[in-house]
Amino acid sequence: MSDPSWQQVAEAVWLATRISSSVPATALPSPARTPEVGRGLRRADSPPTSHDESRARRDPAGSGRPVPAVEASTMAGKMPAADPPRPRVTQPVLPGAGAIARRLRPLRQPVPSRHIRLLDEAATAERAAQDGLWLPVWTPAPAPRWDAVVVADDHVSMTIWWDQVAEFVALLRRQAAFHEVHLRRLHTDTKDPAEVQLSRPGRRHHPVGLPATDRQRIIFVLTDGAGPAWSAGVALPEVGRWARRAPVAIVQLLPQQHWHRSGLCPERLRLWAPRPGAANGELSWWRREPWLEPADESGSATERPVPVPVLELRPRWLAAWAQLVAGDHGGWLGLPAVLATRPAPAAVDTPAVPAEPGERRPAARQRVREFAARATPLAVRLAGLLAAAPLSVALIRELQHRLLPDSDATHLAEVLTSGLLRPVPEVAAGESPMVTLEFEPGVREELLTAGRRADAPRVWRVVEAVLGAAVPAVAQLSRVIDDPERTPLPPVTAETVAFLRVEQAVLRALSGRYLDRARRLDDQLGGPPETDTARHSTVGREDVTMDGPADIHQVRPPEREGVGVSTSSSPSATAPSTAAPRTPSKPPAIWGNIPPRNPNFTGRSKLLELLHEQMQGGATAVLPHALHGMGGVGKSHLAIEYVYRHQSEYDLIWWIPAERSAQIGASLVELAQRMNLPAGPDVASARNAVQEALRLGSPYAKWLLVFDNAESPEAVRQFFPAGGTGSIMVTSRNPHWASVARTLEVDVFTREESVQLLRLRGPDLDDVEADRLAEALGDLPLALEQAAAWRAETGMPAEEYLRLFERKRIDLLAQAAPMDYQLPVAAAWNVSLDRLVVSNPAAFRLLQLCSFLAPEPIPRTLLGGAHNTDVHPELNAALRDPMRLNRAIRDINRYALARVNHRTNSIQMHRLIQAVLNDRMSEPERESMRSSAHLLLASGDRNDPNSPANWRSYAELYPHVEASGAILSPVPWVQQLVENEAKYLYWGGDYEASLDLSRRAYETWRGQLGQDASATLKIGHWLGFMLYMLGHYAEAAQHNAEILAAYQRTTSEDSEELLKAVGAVAADRRVAGDFAAALEMEQDLYQRHVRALGIDDPNTLNAAHNLAVSLRLTGDLSRAYEVDQDTYERRVLLFGEDHAFTQESLLNLVIDRRELGEFITARIQMQDIVDRLRQEQGAEQTQTLRALRRLASAVRKAGDHRTARQLSEEARDGYASRYGENNPDALLAALGLAVDLRATGHFDEAVQLGEQVQDEYRRLFGADHPYTVAAQLNVAISRHLRGDVARSRQINEDGVSVLTRLLGADHPLSLAGAVNLANDLYAQGEVSAAHARDLETADRMRRVFGPEHPTTLICLGNLAMDLLAMDRQSEAYELHAEVSAGLHRALGENHPATVAGSDLTVRGTCDLDPMPL
Repeated sequence: MSDPSWQQVAEAVWLATRISSSVPATALPSPARTPEVGRGLRRADSPPTSHDESRARRDPAGSGRPVPAVEASTMAGKMPAADPPRPRVTQPVLPGAGAIARRLRPLRQPVPSRHIRLLDEAATAERAAQDGLWLPVWTPAPAPRWDAVVVADDHVSMTIWWDQVAEFVALLRRQAAFHEVHLRRLHTDTKDPAEVQLSRPGRRHHPVGLPATDRQRIIFVLTDGAGPAWSAGVALPEVGRWARRAPVAIVQLLPQQHWHRSGLCPERLRLWAPRPGAANGELSWWRREPWLEPADESGSATERPVPVPVLELRPRWLAAWAQLVAGDHGGWLGLPAVLATRPAPAAVDTPAVPAEPGERRPAARQRVREFAARATPLAVRLAGLLAAAPLSVALIRELQHRLLPDSDATHLAEVLTSGLLRPVPEVAAGESPMVTLEFEPGVREELLTAGRRADAPRVWRVVEAVLGAAVPAVAQLSRVIDDPERTPLPPVTAETVAFLRVEQAVLRALSGRYLDRARRLDDQLGGPPETDTARHSTVGREDVTMDGPADIHQVRPPEREGVGVSTSSSPSATAPSTAAPRTPSKPPAIWGNIPPRNPNFTGRSKLLELLHEQMQGGATAVLPHALHGMGGVGKSHLAIEYVYRHQSEYDLIWWIPAERSAQIGASLVELAQRMNLPAGPDVASARNAVQEALRLGSPYAKWLLVFDNAESPEAVRQFFPAGGTGSIMVTSRNPHWASVARTLEVDVFTREESVQLLRLRGPDLDDVEADRLAEALGDLPLALEQAAAWRAETGMPAEEYLRLFERKRIDLLAQAAPMDYQLPVAAAWNVSLDRLVVSNPAAFRLLQLCSFLAPEPIPRTLLGGAHNTDVHPELNAALRDPMRLNRAIRDINRYALARVNHRTNSIQMHRLIQAVLNDRMSEPERESMRSSAHLLLASGDRNDPNSPANWRSYAELYPHVEASGAILSPVPWVQQLVENEAKYLYWGGDYEASLDLSRRAYETWRGQLGQDASATLKIGHWLGFMLYMLGHYAEAAQHNAEILAAYQRTTSEDSEELLKAVGAVAADRRVAGDFAAALEMEQDLYQRHVRALGIDDPNTLNAAHNLAVSLRLTGDLSRAYEVDQDTYERRVLLFGEDHAFTQESLLNLVIDRRELGEFITARIQMQDIVDRLRQEQGAEQTQTLRALRRLASAVRKAGDHRTARQLSEEARDGYASRYGENNPDALLAALGLAVDLRATGHFDEAVQLGEQVQDEYRRLFGADHPYTVAAQLNVAISRHLRGDVARSRQINEDGVSVLTRLLGADHPLSLAGAVNLANDLYAQGEVSAAHARDLETADRMRRVFGPEHPTTLICLGNLAMDLLAMDRQSEAYELHAEVSAGLHRALGENHPATVAGSDLTVRGTCDLDPMPL
């Protein structure tokens, strides 16, 4: 055998060491865990003897040989023992943990170890072969480059995230990227910078610094941003101090849509790292939003702001940041980040200023209201459940799992970050270790009041099941629920007091039979629960969600029974005992607009019983008996009495004035707000939200809606919830309700009931006198009530009253005209009216004026606000003097001629007394008082219907504007009010009502004032706008042309009104598809606005907005972007960022970016806009739906087709439910949905829906309109993909020809159609024709879009396929490589277009997404 080679010697040495080694093979590091150790290298150390022994140490003898140690990255770490235990959860602790680990792989950057050496077997053998010396050759072992420090926020809200924190730490320890992983906690429950300190887990009061290390350090700060230190700005400088020396990222545990609720407000930055491992302080950065001012970067490097990325704990977020740290990002990287600066130097020897002793935090009720206003419905529901329980994280999660399984950690985080809770002090926590959280004073009580009565027992049963075995204080909660009187009280000890305080609060909220036990607990615990009432004034506080009827809370002690209550003047103490008993009960959680209870309600026992039986399901209509025509039999009073008697059976009771649809809508808007539903201030979104919430019974399962004075079943039924566990009551004079509801007819009183009512108000009457009065008044309740009030006020004997009544009746019979009310009513009221004329003429005139208003509440603020208006000579003095006005209203109330509601600060007249008053007046008097009513209404016009703050006022005025016939008034101020009401109806979402009012006013004023009158033209312009918005395009175009011609006849200057009229005609040109003509008009119109009004005038900015619309429609996207950016910046300065006009400009700006190829950026920005609009305006408000549809398009272009489909469906359904399926906006959303159906593989559905949209567009716009053709071409793509290539080609050829003729060959729609037509040609084997088409289209796209635009790259990818099919392989592969690289840069590696672009067998298609008109 020849001499062995050195390689053979090396193998022998390796084998010898393996055989002779005393270390068991199982103890050696696994190759899978130490991939850095290559073949031919062996560790020079033995395995570790302890998990904690991870740092290298030197041999005490000083030999220099390292003591064995194993890198921490090879060990699976654990959370410190001091961490809280992990309760059972129903979801993965760290979703996507495997994906997160993979995305952090770029951080695996091994470096030579300073402490661990490996035997280099190959070098050792080579050395032995060369010089015969068998001395080992050592080489540094590869070791992880980094140490990781996880800094976890220790605020109380972070309690729920500790499972994820622990799992994240364990994940990092399993990574081969880190040598050691340390955990520190950051104290953020402070506003004092000196107290923002690090500590080890379980040793909060022992501050430490960051761990010492001789390796590079990466710091992860895990937080939800809820600690005061974040909002006060004292935590970020500390993070910035670390970031100047190391890579630091803040991992925000809340989802991005909730970041605005935290103390961290990141902005979009572009970041660039000069080298791998660069500290944040070395990063270059600039803001992505061009409209934001750049930060001041002057000064030294140690003073400049340091960008700290803010990430979600999700794979794609961490992947981007890992690439930045690893230096693997290849250019500027966009990430959300905060800018950390150094804290301002503290003044020498200046101690921290403590809070003022008198400084008060927000009252409990205010806190709860603010939380309910901004939190999601599930979070509000969860808070209500938690209010009935002692709080710990384990118990909270158990309650979530059992009672609210749809909620998750995010909803719990909303509660914990709301400021409603505080941690239990450590001393108290030691007394009751299972109670770790407590509500702020008064908050628990407010939540229990607002919650559902049935929730508390459900919560208690869970608490008993979970804690009963360990906590005797809650072991008998079920018995307390069933028998509160006989269940013994637990002893009060340090361990039970926290639980008993919760029981005390819940019992007081349940009230009724639980109050006695609550009072006994009060005695044992030393008083009722602590609330805010002693520390915070409640003067002027409005009861919104938490309270029921104010009279019950203010008058009736909760523990007394059998006491009648009312907000009206107290009933006579001598009232007979035969009156119906009124047992006090707990009011519902939501109690709205219920009229005051009639303290003199009499009889009707049988009717009330029948009504209760009928109310057990479905809709019940309370109708007057057919013989009694107009009413007066007491329908509404019967409904009111029923509501008060049965209020404890309902969670929600809402009274809705239902004579007009607009009134119903306004009432539902208020109800949606009271229910804390995610709805905007407009009618449609509120109606849909309320209907859905009531249908589902969430959060109020037992509800009652009362539609009062509902006339038309067809008009009112659309507002009914479609099912649910509640009830609906309708009061009406229309017998047609019998066909759609169970009816209950209300007749006149029985004689016994009549006598009872008369004697209730006049105990001096004997039965004979009362019987004669009842006979004369026909037993009509309204007449009896009026007569009883008259006698109670005047003391007139019955005989004298009967003589006076008979004289008035004879006078009425002598009238020629028939009356639509009963004779006894008129006679009875005329007795009182004659007296009022003498005693208080101003009060009588006020009644006459109000007789021309609607029989709905009249705000007293309207009467008191008319002091600067000349309303009527005999009324002016009273309206200008508050004392005289109050006396007039008091006298009206004394004679029961109107009802005064002190709760709503309004007066209301019955429609019958209005009729009586009208019949008493002569024609000149009627005209005079009608005109006075119009002037009074005009005085209440705030002249700003665009502002949601004024919508309630316009809603109150609207029924009176209609009832008074205000459109007939020639007074300009009244005409302005009518116009403003039409605008309010539009902004409130009631387009049809706005159109109807505008049309009637226009026709009336055109007849009265003439076509060219200013008022006629103004309301005419608005009428044209409403026709346009409702899709009546042909009528709108004709009407707007007439309005413009009228303006041109009457003025030669560019007035504001004339320019608006020109703009309306330009919009009609856009709708007609003549985009070029519209653009020409818009450009001219904008310049005229600038000359006439100035560049920053709101109307000029509207003209700029419309100019950008036309630029987009003609395909000039770059100019559109420039105009939109300038308009946005000016609107921000003029209106602020949250104004509707500003938001519209921002939406357009994002569309421009999307169309210019910034697909990913556009999606992120559009998502932010939609999230904000959903929170501020509601999910179904018009602007939110518009943004939602545009988000669907952005998500589609970003490659997430499934999400885009969901968004498109939501937008389409939202528009369809509000305005109908054929509304233009609904059709545009449906067009996008058809594209999404195709992209997700549902070709047949896509074709069906696309053809429906195409047919509607043909009806709306005509066959050759760009919208119609775009819909056709989108259908062609679906036909192509399901195999009908010939039909697809025919459609594309015809469509491209039309688009080229209408818009030009360089228009984006024409170019998209050309790409798809080339696909048809290629599929049919006409490769040369496809190549020619693609080559021409690609050249055009380079000019129009640019060479790096994704659409251009898709076309070039198709061109590469053409070349390959033509055997021009080198050209094809070269072009394909360029396309693939370009798509990677533009869209990322996972975008479907990028994936398809890397495959030379897949052709790309182009959706046709027409720009909004």
